[in-house]
Amino acid sequence: MRSPILAAALLATLCGSPLGAQTSTEPSFGEVVEVTVVNVDVYVTDKDGNRVTGLKKEDFVVLEDGKPVQISNFEAVQGRSAPAVAAAPGVPAAPAVPERTVPPPASPEAGLSLVVFVDNLHLRPDNRTRALEQIRKFLAANVRAGDRVMLVSHDLGLRTRQAFTDDPAALDSALKEIEGLPAFGVQAATSRNEAMRTMLTLYGLEGCDSDIVDPIEAYAQQMRNESLQTVGALTLMVNSLSGVPGRKAVLYVSDGVPVTPGEELFQALFELCSGGAERAGIAVGYLSEKIGAANLPGDGDSGGSSSGAGVSETATGGGYSASQALLDAQSYSLVSQFAELAAHANAHRVTFYTLQASGLTAHGSAGDGGLGAERILQLMTVRQAETANHQGSLTAMAADTGGRAILDVNDFLPELARMQEDFSNYYSLGYNPSRLGQGKQHRLAVKVKRPGLRVRYRHSYRDKPLMERMVDRTLASLLHGLDDNPLEVAVNIGDQIPGEDGKFAVPVQLKIPIFKLALLNREGTYQGKLRLLVVTQDAKGANSPVRQVEVPLNIPRKEVLNAMGQHYLYTLTLKMPPGGQRVAVAVHDQVSAYTSYLSRDVTVGETAGQVVVKSNGR
Repeated sequence: MRSPILAAALLATLCGSPLGAQTSTEPSFGEVVEVTVVNVDVYVTDKDGNRVTGLKKEDFVVLEDGKPVQISNFEAVQGRSAPAVAAAPGVPAAPAVPERTVPPPASPEAGLSLVVFVDNLHLRPDNRTRALEQIRKFLAANVRAGDRVMLVSHDLGLRTRQAFTDDPAALDSALKEIEGLPAFGVQAATSRNEAMRTMLTLYGLEGCDSDIVDPIEAYAQQMRNESLQTVGALTLMVNSLSGVPGRKAVLYVSDGVPVTPGEELFQALFELCSGGAERAGIAVGYLSEKIGAANLPGDGDSGGSSSGAGVSETATGGGYSASQALLDAQSYSLVSQFAELAAHANAHRVTFYTLQASGLTAHGSAGDGGLGAERILQLMTVRQAETANHQGSLTAMAADTGGRAILDVNDFLPELARMQEDFSNYYSLGYNPSRLGQGKQHRLAVKVKRPGLRVRYRHSYRDKPLMERMVDRTLASLLHGLDDNPLEVAVNIGDQIPGEDGKFAVPVQLKIPIFKLALLNREGTYQGKLRLLVVTQDAKGANSPVRQVEVPLNIPRKEVLNAMGQHYLYTLTLKMPPGGQRVAVAVHDQVSAYTSYLSRDVTVGETAGQVVVKSNGR
């Protein structure tokens, strides 16, 4: 829900300007050509997974929508490798890798931001503890001054546990806090086993009748809803990173999100109704021990489940066919949702690295489903369906965005070290797209001319319009405090004025050095144009809509030299409710295409006639 912070019209007042009289006629500008480069980060390995260095620009071919494009920018990035860290208990240590240190990136655009996303909705507590202990060790050994690492958790909502920082102690403390939060993976296993028991009971009473699928469908729908919550939380995370400059990566920690919720139970139903489970003696054993002991109908002298004859008859006399189970499973598929998530991440240059915290632990063995239910879950076909189901989403997210999926291991440190190598060692390929700002999705493909090499890269990009990029970057300043100020704009908060509606009029004054602006000599005046964007956030985290205003500049030729030593002042008056607020502003010079992004914390209404301004540290 959006906050009504800017429900009233945004008031913009020009005050104290040295530019003299302002004209209401906007100047006519010539076409400004914006040079945009699509960057594709490429990771190259040999058939054994070893990093390949020494490649040149001419070794690569880049295709957009199937057509080759000319590579205009090329860089072989070779920074520091991950230092060796101790392996997890009981696991041999990975070979040491010599450390190559490089200075911190010179600008935000050159850096990388890493988000550790802990999905408590799809984690068992013991698996989470093992994974986070190793992640803490990895971060302690690798985080350097100038790095940006954030910690978030998905519980019954998305929560930031540690904002971007390069402080290993703060990260360690936040990860320990996350370890103490509730984890809901056990509940999913309990629900699954309960659905299996109910299905077996119905099977013993009625065979494969039409209602045998009901408990499975209820379980599948519940899991689908939870999986959609995770997709939504990951989408929100990508949105919040969309304006963060440079490269972005999300380390997603989970036991696995089912790409087809309930698929393993539909497979178990297929085995029952096709006779596979009965032939293995599983259904007979379950019905003898569970249904017979409970004196359910069908038990007794008539033969029924204790001999197996009754099971065979009911298994073939119902109204639900085995093949229907596999078809019904696909109605819960989330393949398209995960594909859309990956495409959305690619549009914002976000790479997914996925870590399956359950490691080598078999999903089917979790929980006590009873003898028969447990044995059906251990059938090879059922176990394969469950494993593929939980790993499919993790593999797709990583592969489609150029990342890596960490699967089927209990010692995560060597794999995390390889992720660190991706951050510091890669090939950056850039090209100039033929179309700009259309907002369309384009397919990407990268080939290496040398045989036997493997490449990873993001599979798509979207050419976002300028306004969308500016909005994204303004929100990044608001949410993460990532300011960038090439125009050297100063932001000052004036005295607030209380209103009858309980809100306050808060003046936000922008002070812009005129010599930093690009002006065109037109008909005796120097003309320019600014575009201003402003967005606010209240203490509860609700954002206002992003508002914008265009400001024309006109300086008479005879005053231009004088004006170059002065500032242009512009005041945005915001209607804001009392309490803690955050304001982010973008100032875009439409002639030079330079943009400044700034944010400030403001406490409104503490003292009449005053606003307390808190520095955001940037």
